[in-house]
Amino acid sequence: MTPTDLEGRLRRALDERPARTGDLPPGRAAAVLLMLFEREGEPWLVFTKRTQHVQHHKGEISFPGGARDDDDHDIERTAVRETVEELGIDEADINVVGRLDEIPTFVTGYNVMPFVAVVPEQHSYRPSDAEIEEVIELPVDELARIGRRDVIVRRGFPIETNVFETRGHFIWGLTGAILRQFLDEVWPSLAGRAAQSEPG
Repeated sequence: MTPTDLEGRLRRALDERPARTGDLPPGRAAAVLLMLFEREGEPWLVFTKRTQHVQHHKGEISFPGGARDDDDHDIERTAVRETVEELGIDEADINVVGRLDEIPTFVTGYNVMPFVAVVPEQHSYRPSDAEIEEVIELPVDELARIGRRDVIVRRGFPIETNVFETRGHFIWGLTGAILRQFLDEVWPSLAGRAAQSEPG
C-alpha cells in the first residue's frame, strides 16, 4: 500500500461514516490532528506526550492540536498550525482527508474537532521543547486490539474512560474517546479494504 492508497481509503471511509448531529455545550473552539503514515505497509498514528510546562493535561498523551487562534481562518487551519508548531514538521507534508465528530471537554471547556491526515513517514521531528516531551508512534492495528473501557481515579474521582495501554504508554480521556471513535467508525472499513486487496 502506498501513501496515496491510504489517503484514498481514508477519504472513502470518512465519507461513508454517519455524522452525529446534536448541539454541543458552549465552549472554546479547538482542534486536533490524527496523523497517519505507513510503515512497512501498515498504518501508524502519531501521538505526543505533553511536558509538565503546559497549562492543561501535563504529562498526558494526546494528539497534536490546540485552541483556535483569531488568525486561523477555519478550525482545520487550527489543527494543522498546532501540529506544525508542536512537531516541527513541514506543513506541505500534511494532507487532511476528513474529520470525525466534535467532542466537548467538560473539565477545560473546549469543543474539540478531530481531523484526519496522511503524512509521509517522518524521520526527524523537531518537537517544541515547551509543549512536547516525546513524540510517540503506534500501529493502528495494535491499538484496535488493546482498547478497553475502564475506571481510573484522578484527583480522587473515579472516571469511566476508554483506555489504550501499550509499549509503556497510557492513553485515556479525550484522546482515548477520539481514538475510540476512529477505531469504531473508520478503521473497520479501512482494515476490510486492506484485506480485500491482499492476494488470496
